[in-house]
Amino acid sequence: MKLLKIPDDSGFLGIANFDKYRSFIAKDWDFEIIKTRIVEEINAHHLLFWATGLGNTWKVKIDTQASKAEAFREVRGVIEVTDEKLYLTNYESLTMAAQFEHVKLPEKHLSDLVVELENGKYMVKIRQLFNPDELDFDSDDIHFEIIPMKIEQNLELYQNNVEGIY
Repeated sequence: MKLLKIPDDSGFLGIANFDKYRSFIAKDWDFEIIKTRIVEEINAHHLLFWATGLGNTWKVKIDTQASKAEAFREVRGVIEVTDEKLYLTNYESLTMAAQFEHVKLPEKHLSDLVVELENGKYMVKIRQLFNPDELDFDSDDIHFEIIPMKIEQNLELYQNNVEGIY
């Protein structure tokens, strides 16, 4: 089990394989262009990215099993690990790297938000444990759980076919 904290000003978080993620787009991208890139990277198994409902500093638990806590919402997706690590990330980092070719991910201030895993494909369950309309900002509660489960057989059957951000 690992507990991480990540700032989020925009209401979007992700977990990424920055060994494979294609970050730079152009100096003049817009939201539709970056959204298209994010969806491409989700479907290529390089990124899982979801809306949080609002901005905050989030507490994220990475574990092999979900807690018994009731989830407000839950999504699943496939991601591939190729350099024995994934990184928790936010929209702000993805946009900086999309606009400026010299920005490499993970950004230095988020480089300790690493999840070490064996190489391979993983089915990842992302559980949001709060209702954005009822969030107690002073609570010490965990906001998200990320549960990576390694896929051992029939890898070709596990695909992401999304048309938008989770």
